[in-house]
Amino acid sequence: MKKELFIESIEALRRQREYDKEVARNLSKVFPDAFEANLLPENYLLNNTLMKILQVENNDMEPCEHGLSLIEYFCFELDFGVKYKDGMITENDENIDISDSGKLWEYLNK
Repeated sequence: MKKELFIESIEALRRQREYDKEVARNLSKVFPDAFEANLLPENYLLNNTLMKILQVENNDMEPCEHGLSLIEYFCFELDFGVKYKDGMITENDENIDISDSGKLWEYLNK
């Protein structure tokens, strides 16, 4: 998978997640007794499929030290790199910088 397509796909997942959160926030204003997380649109079928394609195409099917694929960890635990800090991911006691999707692609495709 080319780097540009990988970055574009990760960005699409991020934008969809932000859009879904905004929809849930707005629905919670209309339905104040509803728990916001229960109002999230169910886009998981497409999101899961895109995630699987990214994992397969970038040979990222094995869980990292955090129990997820590195791509899943980047997207969901590191909030698409926003929460990244040096030392969160290491290999042979060396830091792996995955602070953005381009660096993640570079690591996965070295």
